[in-house]
Amino acid sequence: MSRGRIAGLALLSYPAAARDARGEEMLATLHDVSAGSRRGFAREIADLMRLGLRTRATATASVGARRLIADGLCLAGIWLMTLDLTTLMAQRARGMHDPLLAPAPLVLLMVALAVALIGRDRVAGAAALAWTALRVPTLWDYHPGIVNLAPEVLPIVCFCVMVLAPRRRSTDLRRLAWLIVPATLVLTLGPPHGEQSPLLLAYVALGAILATAFALAMLPTDPRLAIAGAVALSTVGLSIVAHHHDVSAPACLFAAAAPLVLAATVARTRHLRRPARR
Repeated sequence: MSRGRIAGLALLSYPAAARDARGEEMLATLHDVSAGSRRGFAREIADLMRLGLRTRATATASVGARRLIADGLCLAGIWLMTLDLTTLMAQRARGMHDPLLAPAPLVLLMVALAVALIGRDRVAGAAALAWTALRVPTLWDYHPGIVNLAPEVLPIVCFCVMVLAPRRRSTDLRRLAWLIVPATLVLTLGPPHGEQSPLLLAYVALGAILATAFALAMLPTDPRLAIAGAVALSTVGLSIVAHHHDVSAPACLFAAAAPLVLAATVARTRHLRRPARR
């Protein structure tokens, strides 16, 4: 790979505005300083990426911890809708019959997810809250007690944030292509255990690993994806803790994921914004 190609890729670590304003100047300086030295070029590339990520993180933190957390919770709402829709559709595919699997609530959840994907968080959040209100009485019948409804707390919080503090996004129907994610999960998990495709299972597992690695890598720069993943993980952990008596250590760690990531987001954002206040 040529030096110009490597430098161009390193420049992507900067926000688009910075690249447009000073990209050519930074690349010219890089080539001048590192001319004739491979070690110097590698060192300058590392510095360029480090400063780019720092610039990107500072730009992201400029909106404040409250907005970052709200954006992360809105994204988490979409992830939780996907998780619930996938679980319920997979159960229907296995021939299960249950009031929670009734067609009308499932259609409402599908609509909420589709509307959220195209960029209408407020409408999607309201639809998701309506879907939650329809299922809570049935959940209470199956698992009486406030403690057993603990797994519903985080989704309700996320859906309320979608209504009260939606992300500012333009409507884009092309985002409906993301529906391939729940469709793939249903195709993978819907068949009985002995009939599930090993190839699809490996594909889903690889996707989950890559998404987790990317979210963790982005945490210092843009924590919104990590917040969404942590909230979904905490919801799963709370469900295990609430519905199973033999609580395991991983389940407790899962439940603690959201508080840990939210605390890290607040601390990191305050640290990045502090120099600008002096």
